Amino acid sequence: MVRSGGHHPSAGPLNAHTEWLDDPEAFWERQAARLVWEKPWETTLDASSAPLYRWFPDGTINAAENCLDVHLAEGRGDAPALIFDSPRTGAKDVYTYRRLHREVVAFAAALDSLRPNAGDTVLIFMPAIARTVVAMLACARLGLTHSVVIPSVPATVLRDRIDDARPAIVLTASGGFDGPDAVEYQPLLEAALTGAAHQPRHIVVLQRPEAGRWTLAAGRDLDWSGLVADSGTAGSRLVHVPSTHPLYLLYTSGSTARPKAVTRDTGGYLTALRWAVENVFGVGPGDVFWTDSHPGWVMGHSFTVYGALVSGATTVVHEGSPVDTSGSSAFPRIISEYGVDVLFTTPMTLRRLRRASHRDRPLGVDGSPLRAVFLASERVEPDLLAWTGEFFGCPVVDNWWQTETGWPIASNCLGPGLLPVKPGSVSRPLPGYRIEVLDDDGRPLPAGEQGHLAIKLPLPPGCLTTLWNDDQRFIDTYLTKFPGYYDTSDAGHIDEDGYLWIAGRTDDIINVGGDSLSGIDLEHVLGHHPAVERCAVVAAPDPLYTQVPVAFVVPRDQNLDPANLARELRGLVDERIGEWARLHRLLLVRTLTYTTSKKIKRSDLRAWLSTGTGLDIIADIHLPAHAP
Repeated sequence: MVRSGGHHPSAGPLNAHTEWLDDPEAFWERQAARLVWEKPWETTLDASSAPLYRWFPDGTINAAENCLDVHLAEGRGDAPALIFDSPRTGAKDVYTYRRLHREVVAFAAALDSLRPNAGDTVLIFMPAIARTVVAMLACARLGLTHSVVIPSVPATVLRDRIDDARPAIVLTASGGFDGPDAVEYQPLLEAALTGAAHQPRHIVVLQRPEAGRWTLAAGRDLDWSGLVADSGTAGSRLVHVPSTHPLYLLYTSGSTARPKAVTRDTGGYLTALRWAVENVFGVGPGDVFWTDSHPGWVMGHSFTVYGALVSGATTVVHEGSPVDTSGSSAFPRIISEYGVDVLFTTPMTLRRLRRASHRDRPLGVDGSPLRAVFLASERVEPDLLAWTGEFFGCPVVDNWWQTETGWPIASNCLGPGLLPVKPGSVSRPLPGYRIEVLDDDGRPLPAGEQGHLAIKLPLPPGCLTTLWNDDQRFIDTYLTKFPGYYDTSDAGHIDEDGYLWIAGRTDDIINVGGDSLSGIDLEHVLGHHPAVERCAVVAAPDPLYTQVPVAFVVPRDQNLDPANLARELRGLVDERIGEWARLHRLLLVRTLTYTTSKKIKRSDLRAWLSTGTGLDIIADIHLPAHAP
């Protein structure tokens, strides 16, 4: 058995990347050796089924043991593991590692009393509360694959995911505060099960009187507290699984038709997360790490739960948005009350915070415990980046990753010390990611030229190993367009200093008369105008230029003069990008639509251009064409 060590960030981001390049397998062996393994691996990387690769395939491990038991064994049982804060219910609670371990063991015994079979999946449909983390870790303790579905999805989506994951057991709650008001979950889950091809054997319900009531169905539904009380802890098992065992399924928000579930292994995932938390985020034992995300998102899986806990840090679980609909922000209170060291949040949340910031005194005025704010989910406009640094009084670090990768592909690294910042760049690729910029035919492009961003195989530990029950779909979706590479479906370039610049999704690239124009670049320019609250740019077909950009803008003041704003925005584009960009049309809208992961639904914008329906339009302005 190999026991984990302490907090040992690399000597520097460049040194770590060089160390990895010198011997990739040896680099990841050293990281994996810091975990607890029941049976150490003999094979580091199995390439026998390439392009399907497996890390540490003959080792056996348990994720919950590495997140909890190891810290008790190393004398950190009384250290805080999880802070729960629910403003709507007034609940505040601190779980030490010892207490969290006790609750996970107890609930694992309760689950085990339902006699799950090896290979069973468990679907978790719960709010952002401490018991959701308990549920995830209890599944991991028993070697059961979990699939967390956030409660904001509609019943039809939940039904599709139940039919795809085929869970033996569903864990849920009577309700939660996912928005300004309590939402009862029983109507949602019952609607999803109506017409579902698969029916779970059991539904275990956590009753929350402050957030609704669940009427238990005899023979199917079980009360969470009663099941735990009846089970005791004597029968709780710790099941060691192969490193390649699927720890969880996570459905991508952009799934269409049949759901697409990213499948994450166990040993490689924990290896990558521990390295990332300590080096990218600079977090270890004694640090408070707040990932502002429901545990059901990839941010929540990777950093609220498994990443923070495997690293011995204190994680924060906050029920509800940190900026509510009234404009009230929980950021200052939680950061100061709990001494948050590192915050991981999204640009959308920061935009809401900026809109409401007149209510809050900037944290940077009187000092803040924060060492850094990290951003994820979407590209961030430069003015928001600058505002965030001023408000929080600390460095702001942008980074790039995907649900599929599970941890950042490229980022500045707080642990060993930040590299010089280039606003708009996500810094350099991290160890494990050999990124190349390819043209349409898969040929590498030189520094400075924009193309498809692809990661040379094998992917590092922690990335998806396949799609649930569908290796061929995984290969067809990600590995076929550029053989030997994982296609990120993002475009960008790498500059002469090795810094990576993301232009946006490849389908966001606009072909203007043969010149490639990034819709993201246009959005950055438009976002600099003080009257613009939010904007998105998509391509429209044009008989002369092939495509022209169309901008959808949410103005801060919806009573302003649309024609004057259009002229000013067109002038900004001409000045900062050039007249060749040919901003063709400006639509002022009251709001944009978003995916469940808070990204702008550009498919809705393209659909509006075809149908003229689905958006609340304030003004539609066609801009005069520049001379060819």
